[in-house]
Order: sequence, then structure tokens, then C-alpha cells
Amino acid sequence: MGAIVTVASGGAGASGQLAADSPVAPSPGAGLNSGEFDELTMIVPQRPGVDGRIGSDKPARADVPVQGATDGRSVVRPGRPNAVNGIPRGVFPAYRRATANLAVVRPNCGLTWPLLAGIGKVESNHASGGRVDVAGTTRGKLLGPVLNGRAGLGKIPDTDRGRYDADRVWDRAVGPMQIVPGVWSEFGADGNGDSFRNPNNVYDAVTTVAVYLCSEGDDLKRPRDLVAALLRYQHSKDFVATVLRWMRVYSKSAVLIPNAKGNLSTPKPAGNAERKVDPRDVPDVPDDTKTTTPKPLPTTPVETSIPRPVDPTPPVTDKPTRPATKPTKPPSDRPTPTPTEDTPTPTPTPTPDPTPTPTPTPSTTPSESPTGSPCATEGNPTPCTQGSGSHG
Repeated sequence: MGAIVTVASGGAGASGQLAADSPVAPSPGAGLNSGEFDELTMIVPQRPGVDGRIGSDKPARADVPVQGATDGRSVVRPGRPNAVNGIPRGVFPAYRRATANLAVVRPNCGLTWPLLAGIGKVESNHASGGRVDVAGTTRGKLLGPVLNGRAGLGKIPDTDRGRYDADRVWDRAVGPMQIVPGVWSEFGADGNGDSFRNPNNVYDAVTTVAVYLCSEGDDLKRPRDLVAALLRYQHSKDFVATVLRWMRVYSKSAVLIPNAKGNLSTPKPAGNAERKVDPRDVPDVPDDTKTTTPKPLPTTPVETSIPRPVDPTPPVTDKPTRPATKPTKPPSDRPTPTPTEDTPTPTPTPTPDPTPTPTPTPSTTPSESPTGSPCATEGNPTPCTQGSGSHG
């Protein structure tokens, strides 16, 4: 049962009013680096993003066509441990629940769980591989780098007195979705209905991100709105492109993998989110479009062309040729029981034989041969056809 989403405060854009439409909407499938999104990316905000990183207008390392938020499969099957397209079992339900919650309070937002999973992958590798307890809370605090203005990070002095990040000098991004305390105090949500808002709980953290993405009235099914919402999260084309590529992977081939064992490591100044590989190394996923075309092939059976040509030819060539040899051939072939071999001319004698006596008239023998032909059974083609927060 989905939790009732509650948030700490309103915040800008919480009224749900639709943002002004772009004067020129990007063409469908336009690449992020194509220039059609420059209106959104060229002005870099001075304020750090949700995860505390400084924005940039540099192009993405790997371009990606923007189609809008894509949904995933209704059933996600188990996969092998450490699968590159895997989502830990203890984290995956949080993505699904947050999407369901926002579908109630923001039905026009167009949010999908693969989009949230893409952000979770980039920010913390799904809580360091699923190091969460049964309630979805990380086993230890998951902290980002110290936000002291170095190495492309924002310079954010302490705002929470160390309540969430245990640092009274500088802020740090907190939890599986790496949310800075200032954003958490404004948008923090209770995603699992336990009356607490905990940035280290995957249900609360993911729902908070869902509320934040939908807070400006965007429709994430529209490419422009999707890019705008992700840029508010972190103003970086590289970040947006990486999230969208992971969203595509999870939409097409996500699998469930076991949670990682053990507790989180002690946070260092650079953070303690454990990643085995760079999240920008996204696997390629083939398109499904070619897999749907072979399906009509079984519906065009080859047998339909076989029974028709067999019908006319055999009865005409076999039987009419035998009546042409009247006197000598018929008695010598089969009619040994017939006593009169010298008088083949009279017609009454061949009456005991049903099939081999063609002497009466050629018209009677063709009428018997079609009835015994297998055309009726071969002409039946049916055996060949065989048939998936309210933020306000």
C-alpha cells in the first residue's frame, strides 16, 4: 500500500502551475548536444544543485537522444548477482512506490520509476549496492563529499548544525539520492508512511526527489520538460545524459539483484558511496523495434501453396492413359481370376472389379479417383497457424 506523501514546506513552484511553454520545442529524439536544448543549458545557475555540485554548460561526454521519461516493465525478473543492469531488491520498491505516490498527487507530471532509478544509480549506485535494512534505511550514514568549494563542488557552509551530515562546518549531500540539507529541509518527504523524514531511508529519499522533479509543473514525458527538471537537480549535460541512458537501460532490461552485505564504510572527506565502476560507463541496450517484426512470420504458412497444385494433375494423367490400351493390357495386369481371356471386348465381364477395369467408359474412372485423393486433408491450413509528497 502506498504511503501518503507529505513534505516539509511549499517551496518555489509547489503550486503545480504549468511553466510557460518553450517558444521552440525541441524536435522528437533531438540529441542533448544538438543545440536544441541550449536555451536551458547555456545559463548556468550560481546556486549548486540538489547534490551540491556546481553547474556547467559543457557538452555531454556521450550524447543521447531525448524522448521524454520512459516507463519500465510491469514485471522485473531476478538476475545474476552484480549484473550491470541490476537494481538491488531492497532499493527497487522505493522507485516503484515513489512513482505510484506522485501519480496520485501529481498525475500530470509523467514521472517513471526508471528515471528515478537512473538518478539513484548515478548518485550512489543504489545506496552502495543495496546496503539497506528491511525498512530501507542505509546501514550507516551515506554522505557525499565535503562541500567546501573544491573539485567542482559547491561551497555551502553548514545549514543543519550537523543533524544530517554530522558536519558543523560544511554541508554534505546525504543519503541514497545525495540531497543537501538545505533542499531536504524544504522538500523532504515521508515516502513510507512512518511519520518520519529520513534522508538515509530510500523510500523517503526517492520520494523527495520525485517531489522535487515534479515541483515546477513539468510534464516529464515531454523532452524539454524532462531536461529542465534534471538540470534543476544538477546543471550538467553530462549528468542529464548519464541519467537518461541509465533510464533507458532500466526501461528495457532491468533485473533484480541481491542486496550487498555489510555496513557502509566510515565517511571520508570525499564521501563513502561505493562504486565499482564509473556510472558514466553505461551499457548499450539494443532496440526492441526489430524483435517485433518476426512475429507475423508464423501467420503466413507455407502449406497453403502445397494442396492446391496437387488437386488437378494426378487424376488426369493416371487414369485416362490406361483405357487407351483396350484388349490386351487389362487382362494381363490383374484380372487373373477372370476365366475368359479371349473375349475382352464384351463390357459385362469387368463388373466384379471395382477399380482396375477401365474398359466400360473413361468417364466412370475419374469420378472414383478424386474421392480417394488426399486433397481434403492436405487442403486444411488450420493446423499450421499457431498463436504479452504531495508537494504542496
